[in-house]
Amino acid sequence: MPLNINYISDLLNYEKLQSGLYIVSTPIGNLSDITLRALKVLSSVDIILCEDTRISKRLTIKYGINTKLISFHKFNTRKIIPSIITKLSKGFSIALISDSGTPLISDPGSDLINECNNKNFKVTSIPGPSATTASIVLSSFYNSSFSFHGFFPRQKKEIKIVIQNLKKSLYPLIFFESPKRIIKTLKIIQNEITDCRVTFIRELTKKYEEIFNTTLTDLIAELEKREKIVGEISFIIEPLYEKINSDLNNQEIIELANKLLNQGENVSNISKELSQNFGMSKREIYQILIKNMK
Repeated sequence: MPLNINYISDLLNYEKLQSGLYIVSTPIGNLSDITLRALKVLSSVDIILCEDTRISKRLTIKYGINTKLISFHKFNTRKIIPSIITKLSKGFSIALISDSGTPLISDPGSDLINECNNKNFKVTSIPGPSATTASIVLSSFYNSSFSFHGFFPRQKKEIKIVIQNLKKSLYPLIFFESPKRIIKTLKIIQNEITDCRVTFIRELTKKYEEIFNTTLTDLIAELEKREKIVGEISFIIEPLYEKINSDLNNQEIIELANKLLNQGENVSNISKELSQNFGMSKREIYQILIKNMK
């Protein structure tokens, strides 16, 4: 049975919406994940702009929302924005939603927001679900900061830039990816960076939600067992700067130590000398040499 919108309106005690654009977050999978304020706005505005009317109707039908839906996606934004601006200038109230989550996050809409700001039309954010923040809190290596990069790139030039960002990153990096490309993408990262920790999230908030906190190698092995991969996917790569630079330092330490050994120095003296060069304790250097030197 559809939810009683009049009840929600009374509960929130809102006056009639002002004209302007409302950026409304919608569920990322589970339709129950929507705020009362979002329902109020969607039921009260004159028009709802959405990526795919077929997908958005699942939400509006469930909650008995009868507001007119107009398709707004990356292929028609230039054509449709002038008519939206005209409606706003006439005092219309318009909501912008995406197929799921918070609009503009890897979705169209920035051009419309810029135009509204240029025309001094009121723009209001109605916060709610976001796949980015819902994913990062599930990661075993998240601390306090992260970087979101949207969908993993397709072009070689862009992939190269992202790989360099991964190598330099002090924070976890979040990506979206399609089921058809996920294994290929993970292998690209594996070939460029070798193994590392990764958090893999599929079908977040939905019935068949799946979360892995594992290594890149083990994740690829798991996914390759499957006949088919379906659903919305996000994955998070651990911070790699310290890991990569630590490996480079270790290799340099070993190479210098071998040279000093060939000159007749003992391991203890070498550890003392290299500890000063690399800003590490003598014990740390000694452990690296004992573990790695032949």
